[in-house]
Amino acid sequence: METDITEKIKPIIRYSLPIILIIAALLVFGIFKWNEAKAVLNISDAKLTSSLVHVSAQSDGTLTEILVNDGDKVEAGQVIAKVKVITTPEQIEALQKACDEAQANYDNIEQQIKSSTTTTQTVVSSAPSSGNIAAAQARVDAAAAQAEKMSKLYSIGAVSATQYTEAQSEYSAAQAALSAASAPQQVTREVQTPTAPSKELSEALASAQVQLEQAQAALNQAQSDDNYADITAPVSGIIYLTDFKQGDNLKQNDVFINIGNTKNLWVEAPLTEEQYNKVHPGQFVHYTVDDLDLTGTVLEVTHADDSDNNLITAAKISFPDDMIDKVTPGADVTVQITLDK
Repeated sequence: METDITEKIKPIIRYSLPIILIIAALLVFGIFKWNEAKAVLNISDAKLTSSLVHVSAQSDGTLTEILVNDGDKVEAGQVIAKVKVITTPEQIEALQKACDEAQANYDNIEQQIKSSTTTTQTVVSSAPSSGNIAAAQARVDAAAAQAEKMSKLYSIGAVSATQYTEAQSEYSAAQAALSAASAPQQVTREVQTPTAPSKELSEALASAQVQLEQAQAALNQAQSDDNYADITAPVSGIIYLTDFKQGDNLKQNDVFINIGNTKNLWVEAPLTEEQYNKVHPGQFVHYTVDDLDLTGTVLEVTHADDSDNNLITAAKISFPDDMIDKVTPGADVTVQITLDK
């Protein structure tokens, strides 16, 4: 005998259907809220950006050679241009004065050595003047600081050989002057018996000779027609040429080449005003550049006016240091920023 179960399952159907609908609604709502919480902002016109280092003229001159092309990759210290330095009459006069002072200092120490290389019946020694020593030491300190600064600038091609040599010459002259100021003063009755000069005076004379030779070399270089300076890249990076061309005259501080520093890269993603309000530092970012899939975080969000007073907003996104050598600044980047709400 067949049993009719219709009446038995009607209550089950009646109560289970609403439960199923409620569960489905909860699932849909949960998925919606999860997607909303993990919304992704897609930006297709981002750029791989680098800090820009300016290469400028340190003095007036002529840009005789540009040894790189726009977009070339260069290494720090690589010669990228040559400049014929124009030496002004004022610079020549200053170098001539430095040369004359170096010669006078050398002659003075040489005379001290001649005076000290005689045996005497009576020697009266007097302590050197503390005021003279203090002044001489101050000159040495100032010259040392300037020489170190010019040495660093010369190593990156930021100053000419003339300026570098002049600074080194002043430092040598200051050292010699300090040695001379520190040497004891002697009053003697000469017996005309030659003796060896003191170690201090011998060292002072050697230093004075170096200073004199450097000052003379700097003067000769400035007065010659072959006063060229090699301009080297201060950092490794990508060359961005300006409007200056070979043969153009340069004024001091004219920027004639820019270098995108490949050791300092980040992704810059433009934002609309609406996107600006959703992006903040610390958000996770996935992006693609030169066929590389990379991740990073939002470092900062900028909000400023451009030269035409248009409001510009952008997100600065971190770039991994170990990938720096595998990409090129200026490359297009596709960005996905996870907007945690």
